[in-house]
Amino acid sequence: MSGGAISGSDALEPADRIRWSVAVAAVAIAGVAVLPRFMTGALAVQITEDLGFDLAELGALFGIYFGVSALGSAPLGRVAEWRGWSEVLRAAALGSAITLLAIALIAREAWVIGLLFVLGGLTATASKSSANLALARSVPPRNYGFLFGVQHVAVPGATMLGGLAVPAFGLTVGWRWAFVTAAVLAVAAAVAVPSERRASQGPARPSARPARVRTPMRTLALLALAAALGIGAVDSLASFVVVYAVDVGFAEGTAGLLLALGSSAGIVTRLIAGWLIDRRQHAGLLGIAALLAAGALGLVVVATGGRSWVVAGSLVGFIGGWGWSGLLTFAVVSANPEAPATATGIAHTGTYVGAAAGPVLFGLLAEHVSYEAAWWSTAGALAAATAIMVWVWITDRDAGMAVASGTRA
Repeated sequence: MSGGAISGSDALEPADRIRWSVAVAAVAIAGVAVLPRFMTGALAVQITEDLGFDLAELGALFGIYFGVSALGSAPLGRVAEWRGWSEVLRAAALGSAITLLAIALIAREAWVIGLLFVLGGLTATASKSSANLALARSVPPRNYGFLFGVQHVAVPGATMLGGLAVPAFGLTVGWRWAFVTAAVLAVAAAVAVPSERRASQGPARPSARPARVRTPMRTLALLALAAALGIGAVDSLASFVVVYAVDVGFAEGTAGLLLALGSSAGIVTRLIAGWLIDRRQHAGLLGIAALLAAGALGLVVVATGGRSWVVAGSLVGFIGGWGWSGLLTFAVVSANPEAPATATGIAHTGTYVGAAAGPVLFGLLAEHVSYEAAWWSTAGALAAATAIMVWVWITDRDAGMAVASGTRA
């Protein structure tokens, strides 16, 4: 028996068809669970003016959110396999709803948002591990690429909603109503989670022994480091592109739409990448490296081009910086069929470390040095992530390709 919550053959044998009720719930909750952070980033102009804090403090709030996520990633992956994806998905959606509603109702100072982001960070990481487990148990391997790509549109999808919230709420009825609306969406997603017993057609119970992670820990650690650098950079872009665009002369509504457009580009890239994976049943490390390099190029354009190149540079940054993460999840899940939540929990620890540190460093650089220095730092982080992926491909070919190709040996 595997380390998952499902006993019998369902825990180890892949599904023979897509269980759409599970797939839709997993994707929806992966999206609503990260809304607290991305709504805050999109509405940062209105929130910082209302509550009276600066860019460095805003970056620190994001650091709290993702720092908590990093600490909880591996442990909550194991919890998902022990308790089952249904229970953890539902709890994550409700935790997000509570966080969103509390920000709307009681946030009057930055430290209050920081406290609420502790809960928000835990629900975000719980949703990712449990969604990965739900898809691994409910989707045939031949469809992993596209549906993991769909799952990974959760972050750009949440960012897009945040961008649209600027003209819809931030500039009309006020930013707090955007959080109330998002809380309603989170509650609706929690209600829609199907029963795990019914979805899996088998009894759910805790595993009798730990799940087996097959990918070498050294490889997972290197992938986690690359993920930390890559996500740290693109999350800084998502967090600050609105306030930067306003700073260089864009109207607030236009800046929000720029964020929505960039997020949409990231969504399309992840879906196309997933579709290509399903056709080839392969996610090469060099493909991930190429996307990271493209993201670095886009941020170089933002750093050097000024106002006239913000749109083009940020779009390329979103496409490259967000296009690769679904490929990484596909690879790790495919290589670890007995313990997908545990393995992705380890690999995605880097994701949360980067998301915690990136915006904090960006905010400090933007506040105390310049925006240009901050953008150059994000481009450098993506370039370093590219180099790590290439290094793994060259020097650790056996372990690296076992992950990248999704082999199950």
